[in-house]
Amino acid sequence: MQLAAFHPFYRNHNDHRALRHEPYQWEDEEELFAIDRQFLVGRGVLVTSVLEPGATTVDGFFPGTTSGVVWRDWYTHKRVAVVHGRATLSAPLGHINVHVRSGTALLLHASPGYTTTETRDGPYGLLVVLDDTGYAFGTAYIDDGISDPPGPSTTIVITTTAAEVDVSAQGGWKIASRLVKITVLGVKGRPKGVTIARKNVKAWKFDEAVERLVVNDLGVDLNEGMRLGWK
Repeated sequence: MQLAAFHPFYRNHNDHRALRHEPYQWEDEEELFAIDRQFLVGRGVLVTSVLEPGATTVDGFFPGTTSGVVWRDWYTHKRVAVVHGRATLSAPLGHINVHVRSGTALLLHASPGYTTTETRDGPYGLLVVLDDTGYAFGTAYIDDGISDPPGPSTTIVITTTAAEVDVSAQGGWKIASRLVKITVLGVKGRPKGVTIARKNVKAWKFDEAVERLVVNDLGVDLNEGMRLGWK
């Protein structure tokens, strides 16, 4: 039942407009061809499922690590320690192992509610996971979430290079919810300062153990875009 949080509909869709059924991200890693207990959500979120009753650990394969890809725990933001791409993960009852790939930028709901309506009306947060070069990229599609067929929409584009997160909006849908929090993982060393639109920001903190920069209390209008920098 927990897996349905990631894939609500396990149905086959044969259509030219549908996503291809086997969207391999690492076609050269033969170890992946036999793996059927892990799956990606998009290109950057990896779910490692537990299918054995009574299990308290689960073995996972983390692709791309030989070429510099880093995977971080969704909840703690710690790097996964892998040996030849493999790791044994703690899997207590009720815990879903989710990891996020370096080079990924995700627009998230900062305050999930009990219903989709409450969640949709709440503020946004941004999770940016830098790769070893300081790069990350992601997009988010936003519309009213109700209309069928879909009406006006806006795509948020997030690009990070050279210690700057650039957020831009493309489209005609007016986004009402504000961006209130940004988390950047993979920041090398405590910044001396953080800026938005070249203005100093005071509400930020840094955790060196997980290379995490968190900026709070933003209230950014996503329709106008934003540029966050640190040095």
